[in-house]
Amino acid sequence: MTASTAQADWDVLVIGAGPAGATAAGLLAQAGHRVLVLEKDPFPRFHIGESLLPAGLPVLERLGVETPGDTFVYKAGAEFVCEATGRRGVFVFRESLPGCARHAWHVERSKFDRALRDRAAALGAEVRHGETVVDAGADATRAWVRTRAETFTGRYLIDASGQSRLLARRAGAVQPYERFGHASVFTHYAGLGDDAAAELAPHNNIRIMLRPEGWGWIIPLPERRLSVGIVSRGKTTAAELEAGLLAGPMVQRLTRGARRLETHVVGNFSYKNTAPSAARCTTAGDAAGFLDPVFSSGVTLALRGAEAIADLVGPALQNGTEAAPDLLHRHDAGMERAYRTFAALIDRFYNSNFAETMFLGQNTQDQPLRRGIMSVLAGDVWREGNPFQDMLLAARRTDNRVRGGHAAGATDDARHDEH
Repeated sequence: MTASTAQADWDVLVIGAGPAGATAAGLLAQAGHRVLVLEKDPFPRFHIGESLLPAGLPVLERLGVETPGDTFVYKAGAEFVCEATGRRGVFVFRESLPGCARHAWHVERSKFDRALRDRAAALGAEVRHGETVVDAGADATRAWVRTRAETFTGRYLIDASGQSRLLARRAGAVQPYERFGHASVFTHYAGLGDDAAAELAPHNNIRIMLRPEGWGWIIPLPERRLSVGIVSRGKTTAAELEAGLLAGPMVQRLTRGARRLETHVVGNFSYKNTAPSAARCTTAGDAAGFLDPVFSSGVTLALRGAEAIADLVGPALQNGTEAAPDLLHRHDAGMERAYRTFAALIDRFYNSNFAETMFLGQNTQDQPLRRGIMSVLAGDVWREGNPFQDMLLAARRTDNRVRGGHAAGATDDARHDEH
């Protein structure tokens, strides 16, 4: 060990204890490294992003997270619905190409995040809550994180601060996608009746509701709860949710007799991080980029990305090569491929007739095409040999009209200034 690394308090500093931070911390601690996780919020905490994809399941198994319990609901696939025309299309994960799990889970995020955090701690990571990070960075000799009360040093830094995206904003590397969804409003229902439970079971597919200027979701959650929300390309309010999706026949039928809980509004998402990694530091999960959640990619990209980071950073720490500036170049390229795949699919969803022709049309009966679509919807986006994914990646790249990184970073909400 060099003198510079010997002075570090920790091997790895992780900002954020969400799915990405907990996964990276748990795997690195399991490999014998000293890992400190700094999280500002107490757990359990409310969070959106409740529908997982099959590609993330092997990471949960590797971490030793027990399923299903009271945190997980079986998910066979997705159902795309247009209530205005009565058309619908059902896509199930078992129809995807070989090599990926054949189902996924819906989760109550407060319990799911806590389960991942607990596994990270059980594997040896130290997790501290109530730690608000105000600045962080790395240089040739060390990484560092400054909270309101203290400064910590480490040999490596992983920013998993979610949409606070601390390192990306510090680098002026936030580039929002202007052609995707910009705001979301959502609510939960508790105490679903027997008829609703019977309609949702046994497949418990997520319902993707096609609507003007965006889309909506209906997700069955544990303990007879239902998550309902909309995403819009423009500003959206609770009144839009009330007059639209909540007033529709499906939600009215499923929530009859149920109790409605708090309504939430979230904005400022869908962005690209143009500087995901540098010497001694990287980003994971939403801090590495966030796409419109129409295809539920967020948590799966967080789990798989954090796992890959741990598998590269861990051996580098053992060998003393963690400062190499190209350590994560191959990983960043792989994640870029994943983000590009989903971004191309999302762009077509919003800005073409793709949703109607592929998800509601006769083209979905073409079996090779359908299997390729299902593999992407399953999050299996690092494989080779999927003609549908190849088509998405080979097509002329759509101009997503991202704003300049420095200007975007400067106009982020003040609530993102600290994590």
